[in-house]
Amino acid sequence: MTEVADAKSVVPSRDFVADYTVQRDDSPMIGGDNAFKVAIFGANVTTGQGGLNLAENTLKLGNWSEVEQLAQKADRYGVDGFIPIARWQGLSGPDRPWGRQFETFTWAAGLAAATRNIQIFATCLIPFMHPIMAAKMMATVDHISGGRMGLNATAGYFKPEYAMFGVEVPEHDIRYQLADEWMTIVERLWANDEVEFDFDGEFFQLQGAQSFPKPVQTPGPMVMSAGSSPAGQQFAFKHANILFAAISSVEQSAQVTPKLRENANAAGREDLGLWSGVHIICKDTEKEAQKYLEYVEEKGDYESALKYKHIIQNGGSKGWSWDHFKTSEDPKQDETIKTFFRAGLVPLVGTPEMIVEGLQKLQDTGITGICTGLVDYNEGLDRMNEQIFPLMRDAGLRA
Repeated sequence: MTEVADAKSVVPSRDFVADYTVQRDDSPMIGGDNAFKVAIFGANVTTGQGGLNLAENTLKLGNWSEVEQLAQKADRYGVDGFIPIARWQGLSGPDRPWGRQFETFTWAAGLAAATRNIQIFATCLIPFMHPIMAAKMMATVDHISGGRMGLNATAGYFKPEYAMFGVEVPEHDIRYQLADEWMTIVERLWANDEVEFDFDGEFFQLQGAQSFPKPVQTPGPMVMSAGSSPAGQQFAFKHANILFAAISSVEQSAQVTPKLRENANAAGREDLGLWSGVHIICKDTEKEAQKYLEYVEEKGDYESALKYKHIIQNGGSKGWSWDHFKTSEDPKQDETIKTFFRAGLVPLVGTPEMIVEGLQKLQDTGITGICTGLVDYNEGLDRMNEQIFPLMRDAGLRA
């Protein structure tokens, strides 16, 4: 009988490579030839990052092929990334916007097998996922994709989802302390310089932690995060390759992004990419684009949007009543509500030339890439390929 060695005595060769190794910095969303990166955001929940509206031709999540075909189309068109939302429950029922959600790690595994070049992400609400489980799943998807896995790490904020998991919502900075500890564990599990380790932290106590095989990417899958607060920025400076700038308009980017760039550089992160979330409505004429925007607002899911506003402002869903808003001021005049119809993203509305002009302005302020939500993902991707990308190439934004 073959003698089995004690696991603790097994030390891997220093030049050991599991299958093959891809340099993370060569990935589409970090390296690559495109000066300005473009990723598609939110194609894992009903209506996606098209927002809280009931417009026609939004994502239905009636079958897997709907999402798979979108990812394959984005892959063919040369889009750099495909990124989901971390959402575990809807606002107003399964038939409303965001009411159906695909879990993001299994979503990423399915799309990793169905695509060839595009970077596929999972978005993780850190408080709901153990770091050993997350590190193992990400390494698995990295192998499925041949080194195209990415992690969108989020510290969490949505109280109803915490309640659903039976978890208390920590204070803001505590959430980032937990996230820092969580990400430190994941990075050690991805590293190839120790077989196993113990960890004695404030939030996690681990004995003999290990994860094999290691990811295909070295030193591990790329990481993006969002955070406008000092705690959120510090997390990104320590762990992320991309940081989402908290901006609501192209004009605001001119004030916010240069300061964020300054902070990142001061932290020794000149390499940190600064991205923005945008909501693109592109039509052949400006009049058509504005008319479509009016249609999207007309089809807005006011009940879900008002409930979402209440949860954000009051920290929970209890005490909210749709009847209250039926008798109070007209929600259609509430600009905050209108932002939810585009999921809070920077609006870019107009002709292809106007869209590219807006992207150029974002780049001029220091933005290096965008995640974009679309109302009609199929049409939006086609317009991106046929109208927007050629103009971006002419402007030097795309290779």
